Amino acid sequence: MAVVKKKAGGQAKPRPKRKKLDDILLHQAVRAEQLRCDMAVGPFDKMAREMDYKWGVDRLPDLVSPETAEKYGSALAKLNAAIEEEKPDVVAARAAVCMRGLAVMDAEAVQAGHTPASDNVLLVEVDGHEFGILLDDRGWQRAQDKHPGMKLLTRREVAMAIRVYRKTKLGEMVDAAKLAFPNADVDGVRIDGEDVDDPIPF
Repeated sequence: MAVVKKKAGGQAKPRPKRKKLDDILLHQAVRAEQLRCDMAVGPFDKMAREMDYKWGVDRLPDLVSPETAEKYGSALAKLNAAIEEEKPDVVAARAAVCMRGLAVMDAEAVQAGHTPASDNVLLVEVDGHEFGILLDDRGWQRAQDKHPGMKLLTRREVAMAIRVYRKTKLGEMVDAAKLAFPNADVDGVRIDGEDVDDPIPF
């Protein structure tokens, strides 16, 4: 989750990320305390990913009161400190507190009437290629699971691509054609008898 506490140096300390189990087991220099700490963080890490999946990545703390978000940030800072100090028992206790914090924020967000991130996409097919335009950027994980293998684009990415495209010669030609024929739908452009292949730079 995105809520963090500021360190003394002014830099934010994010939610701890677990290492891959294979990397840990194959690394001979890993101490028992490090391995225990990593395992203790596992349930919290799983729950945090579930909250990201439900509400959108890093979104949940933004949906609750400042007081609730601050308490979660404080718990997260204490968890990070315990991990850095390699205290497995303390890490387990702190991780449990953070999990309760996630549950409280989840319930508060629901109570406030907030809705989970949407997985709805606008499907567009062009020359046999299908694209999905995300209606809610924060729901990309759920949308990708709903449409596996599909190229998903945010609305901002589409707008930026169109902006670049319109500055090309081909874009200028299309704009001129639509200006001359307002009700026309341009579905192809040919120059000197050849098809123009000028893909939008996604």
